[in-house]
Amino acid sequence: MREFDSEFDKLLPELRGHCNVALRSFGNLNSFGDTNLYTALKEFLTACHQISAILWDKNNKKHRKHLRSIFSINNNSPLFPGVLSELETVIENMKIPGESTGMREQASLSYTPETKILTADGEKYELLPLFLAVRDLYASLPLFKELQTCTEMLEKDPQDATALFQKAVLFYKARRFETALQLTGQVLEIVPADFRVWYNRGVVLSEMGRLEDSLAAYDRVIELEPAFEMAWDNKGVVLSRLGRFDEALETYETVLRRNQKYAEAWAGKGSVLSALDRKEEALEAYGSALKIRPDYLEALKSVSSLFSRLGRYEEALGAYDTALQAAPGAPELWAGKGLVLSELGRQEEALQSCSRALELKPGFAPALEVKVKILSEMGRQKARASQ
Repeated sequence: MREFDSEFDKLLPELRGHCNVALRSFGNLNSFGDTNLYTALKEFLTACHQISAILWDKNNKKHRKHLRSIFSINNNSPLFPGVLSELETVIENMKIPGESTGMREQASLSYTPETKILTADGEKYELLPLFLAVRDLYASLPLFKELQTCTEMLEKDPQDATALFQKAVLFYKARRFETALQLTGQVLEIVPADFRVWYNRGVVLSEMGRLEDSLAAYDRVIELEPAFEMAWDNKGVVLSRLGRFDEALETYETVLRRNQKYAEAWAGKGSVLSALDRKEEALEAYGSALKIRPDYLEALKSVSSLFSRLGRYEEALGAYDTALQAAPGAPELWAGKGLVLSELGRQEEALQSCSRALELKPGFAPALEVKVKILSEMGRQKARASQ
């Protein structure tokens, strides 16, 4: 199907542009409430209509069907012309504010940002599915060439498990989890005992918040390939998220009996012990992880926080400095360091650290809280000194 490449080279920038407009106007819709509701809504639906027109162009049915196949967009999509038409009719029949009084009176129009529901003349319309469809398409655009290759392999052989699996991975990268999950299901119909597919399915399900299903997928991986350590590690994470800490701890200890050099399992064990308020044991576990990987950022962050919670501020400060060498652009590390410096009475340095966090992420709440606390205390000290 490379015969379509020249046409697609033209269409992809158009799709990207329309997606940008739709996403921006939807953001305006949720930011400004009713103030510019009609304008934002008109812009959003116009951009969606232009996207739809490209995907379902009646004059190029074969080409556009292939394009939709690449992006895994079907006729159930909120972008399907028939689905969009009702909303477009609502807007077309409305009077644009400021136009002549001879036109139809403007429909009663309201929008609720929390639910993403538009109400026009008493009828309710959900806008979130349409926004998500645009967002998913936009996220897929950078992966077009890879998706195209997989799609063309599948057009030659619909049972090509490798192409299906790779397409699932690509959609996972685009955070299109429902589509990725559907594709892993198709792969498992072809190769039901492939532990790598079960592992990827577990990852996708975890991202979707379907933790029990994710756990079952990881158990299947372990059944098929007990030596695959990443499945054990991820199983521990899911068990922790479910609040099943004793089982999570046993999971990490099981994998560590197999491989004492698995840093991620030591860090996972540390997180569980920390959640169980066994802080000293957690420090030992994180220490084991850092002996294996001295630059292990997540372990460094956790150790820094634990030292601070234990009141061991000098050690916490050293851990934060080490972590910042690995990730100087992490605002949470600068905020944590600011808190520790404050506890050590080094207020000016603490303020500088908080300011750095806020430069990296304006409005970052932890840094603001520490900064306000320091300034308030400094103000009280100054007031006492002047009495």
